[in-house]
Amino acid sequence: KKEFVFVHGMSHGAWCWELVQARLDRAGHATLAVDLPGHGRRAPERARASVGGYARAVADAMSLAGFSRAIVVGHSMGGIVIPKVAELVPARVAHLVFLAAVVLPHGASLLETQVTPPGRALLRGLAAAGNGAVQYPAALEHARWMTDLPAGDPRVTGALARLTPQPLRPWVERVDMQRFYAMNVPRTYIRCLGDAAIAPAKAAEYAARLGVTPIDLDCAHGPMLSEPAALVAILEKL
Repeated sequence: KKEFVFVHGMSHGAWCWELVQARLDRAGHATLAVDLPGHGRRAPERARASVGGYARAVADAMSLAGFSRAIVVGHSMGGIVIPKVAELVPARVAHLVFLAAVVLPHGASLLETQVTPPGRALLRGLAAAGNGAVQYPAALEHARWMTDLPAGDPRVTGALARLTPQPLRPWVERVDMQRFYAMNVPRTYIRCLGDAAIAPAKAAEYAARLGVTPIDLDCAHGPMLSEPAALVAILEKL
């Protein structure tokens, strides 16, 4: 029996892991999916959204659940959160899994690491108009994150209904990564070959930054929705 902790990405919430959790729970594993502050059921807590606030929320949830040897999975934006979780509660973290995730160099921000200069200007503009948070139009959310599922698929319509505005603050914060890179926590990078948000070449760079060879999945950016069985098969082998 293994322990799995799931950290969602931009605009998502704990809900996006339901199909993966159901499979792992049936196999007898313990699972925990966390709503980061400002997301999912914690959407009203937008003021608490920061890299540190995100990591603390995950660490607190793990402590509360009594997880002591967890495989911590961070999807997309979650890749900037899980290294900080490993710093906060190193004794509770057995393995980090970066799933189509951003891996920051020391002192960098998510915005400058992952987003092109025109995209940065767009996000800052959307945030200025959106009270400090950004939400893509539904058509763009589908095109960036779920291209391997048809628009009418219930997994897509369900996700689009539950996505919430993304606070900009965690995207612009510069993150100290020195402590993490000095740690020797086991790590895995899962790359999605049909990913429009984190292109395969970019994902290869991120995996190299972690010092690992990526494990490839043939899907778009959200395998927890489109390929939960294939994702679970990888996770169970860790």
